[in-house]
Amino acid sequence: MRVFIAIPCPDELKEGMIKIQESIKAAGNLSLVKPENIHLTMKFLGEIEENSIPGINRRLEFLSKLPGFNISLRGVGVFPNIGYIRVVWIGVGEGAEKIIRIHSEIDKNLKDMRFKTDKNFHPHLTIARVKFPEKKEYLKNIIRKNSTRDFGGFRVDRIEIMESRLSPEGPEYSAIHEIRLK
Repeated sequence: MRVFIAIPCPDELKEGMIKIQESIKAAGNLSLVKPENIHLTMKFLGEIEENSIPGINRRLEFLSKLPGFNISLRGVGVFPNIGYIRVVWIGVGEGAEKIIRIHSEIDKNLKDMRFKTDKNFHPHLTIARVKFPEKKEYLKNIIRKNSTRDFGGFRVDRIEIMESRLSPEGPEYSAIHEIRLK
């Protein structure tokens, strides 16, 4: 099974993200993330055996001792850079440092299970994957115009272990375990 650890994004904050998606799709040859799939990935675990889920759950129990916290979603950005766009994302403003610290703890707690550590973790919510933008300048302009756009904020009260099932219509995500924060 293909698994990742994520913070779900409340539906009420997705309206502004959908507007950005609608504006960038004219750039051509990109894949928009379905609104119901928009989330903040804390760690991608990849293909794992189903029998490793209980061990992962145990190693992530520390999360239930952490207090909930607020984050704000701010700015549109890209990976790897504006000259070579492959991913379009919404950034995290307030709360980014907290997410980075939690990510580091997740990495440490899963290290003995031989998951790769993420060296350059950057908190974000992917909204599109770019194959080949036919209108590159158009896409760059939208990114620049929205680089500081405010998408609102929410209280992080849970972290989920998600399964990703790939299909011709795109990935389908489902929560297989939820960890409530204090």
